[in-house]
Amino acid sequence: MSHAHHDIFENRKQFQLERLILFSDAVFAIAITLLIIEIKVPEFAAHPGQNINPVFWEALSEKASEFFGLALSFIVIGQFWIGHHRLFGYVTNYDIKLLWLNLHMLLWIVLVPFSSSLNSKYGGVDAVWIWYSFNMFMIALSLYFIWRHISNPKKNLSVLAEDKRLRKMALTRNFIIAMIFFSSILLCLPGIPAFSWAARLIYFLIFPAMIIVTRVFREKKQPG
Repeated sequence: MSHAHHDIFENRKQFQLERLILFSDAVFAIAITLLIIEIKVPEFAAHPGQNINPVFWEALSEKASEFFGLALSFIVIGQFWIGHHRLFGYVTNYDIKLLWLNLHMLLWIVLVPFSSSLNSKYGGVDAVWIWYSFNMFMIALSLYFIWRHISNPKKNLSVLAEDKRLRKMALTRNFIIAMIFFSSILLCLPGIPAFSWAARLIYFLIFPAMIIVTRVFREKKQPG
């Protein structure tokens, strides 16, 4: 009887974890979908039989900045989703703090479509870029705190707590990503054009930084 009760408890715990993951995935999916909804179809005069190619391409070109903003935010949200997916691959249990930490992260995810739309229209304004980077920074910081929470050996929430190398790699990766976004904010503050350009280009450091961190913490092969 006690064994059956234990099985029921384990199944319920697994079901609750699946609810948490499915809910998070749904929020990510909706946020990504809303990125394209923010881009309105261009309006131009068109009549049957009329060659409207030049007019169409001109109207579409006016949306170039919005499509760039869509691509940028899609890639960023996609990377955050991959990180979140990887994170919950290690989770075996949950507590109330994990639920709140995850909700806090999702709060900043749902804000991305607004920040992306704002950035698409006024991305050249430093104050707007600061807002956009702050949004990204808070997502990255939220994920960092989730990683730190589940990797705490005292919490018994994940298998990550048993692997010191993986734990340090995960925390380092997420901390560096957060600091890159934070650096983008700092670079915009002086209002110097060269720094403003650097604030926008610094995002490209994320991928090489991740490659370097992975190589540094790569598990060394045993001889033989």
